[in-house]
Amino acid sequence: MSYSKRDIDRFFDGKLSKKEAKDFLNWLDSPAGESTYNTIIEDAWSDELKNTDEAPEKADPHIFVFSKKENQSKNISSSPVKNSKYKSKTIWTLTGLAATLVLLFSASYIFYFDSPSHKTEERTAFLEVKTIERFTPKGNKKIITLPDGSTVVLNADSKLTYASDFIQNRTITLEGEGFFDVVRDEEHPFKVITDNIATTALGTSFNIRAYEGNPNIQISLASGKVKVENNFDQNLLEITPGEAVYYSEDSNTFEKQNVNLSHVLSWKEGILQFEKTPFNLIIEDLERWYGVEIKVTGDKKLPEYKCSGTFKPHEYLSNVLKVLSYSVEFEYKISGNEVTLEFN
Repeated sequence: MSYSKRDIDRFFDGKLSKKEAKDFLNWLDSPAGESTYNTIIEDAWSDELKNTDEAPEKADPHIFVFSKKENQSKNISSSPVKNSKYKSKTIWTLTGLAATLVLLFSASYIFYFDSPSHKTEERTAFLEVKTIERFTPKGNKKIITLPDGSTVVLNADSKLTYASDFIQNRTITLEGEGFFDVVRDEEHPFKVITDNIATTALGTSFNIRAYEGNPNIQISLASGKVKVENNFDQNLLEITPGEAVYYSEDSNTFEKQNVNLSHVLSWKEGILQFEKTPFNLIIEDLERWYGVEIKVTGDKKLPEYKCSGTFKPHEYLSNVLKVLSYSVEFEYKISGNEVTLEFN
């Protein structure tokens, strides 16, 4: 791992966490860290010398050496630098001084982090962890980048919930459907909670469908490996790419099956697809997909048909209803965001 000048500034400003500060100090103690830091100091001082040459009448460079015992500073002045050899010597003098100051600041920083007052601050910070919610309304999809760099393609009418300390605690709750592309971090496994089902991964990609009101949850794996656990009975399944875990609350089943990934992930490409789907669930999908409210009227009850079909990307709702009406036999009317299906 390497650090930039911005990271170094954040260190001295006290903006790093305890772990980040320790990692920084370990890096700074390495040959690479020392070389990088010296280069930054040299570049900064070279810029200062360049400015001095361009405006000698304003030149009055100073070096401040701090003494903790005396709680005061000594001001060492120098005249404008003209000779290149002297410049180089001055630069390295400053570099050595900077390295000494780094050691002093490092010791102080470690003492600060190990002090009881900071531990109290850490406990307070823990109590102040906030809950973050990201959602998509009906008729919309969204790509969300999580704090750890992982991404989620969130389907319509879906919600993600996670804590503000997500980088250290990569646990997220999903309501709806999302495709997860997870950044690998072996020290912090990535876990998605959907009702009583927990899906745990390291670096992998997978799709979860778990809409409220639908008794079925489906976890389909695109790459890597995941573990899926039923928290009711601690039953655990591992799946590989091309496999899925199906959980049914109604039938109390929790099983692994092969799956057609192109069908499962077609929604990401704007392709509406049904496969032996009950008609009442198709209505719910259409409401989410197009952001409409569908009302059913007529003398007949809603048919208990199961329909299959694939529509071209971003198909119009009117065309979808027209095709479905041939099979299920209903009349439809679209008025803005309201749709009426009449069964006679």
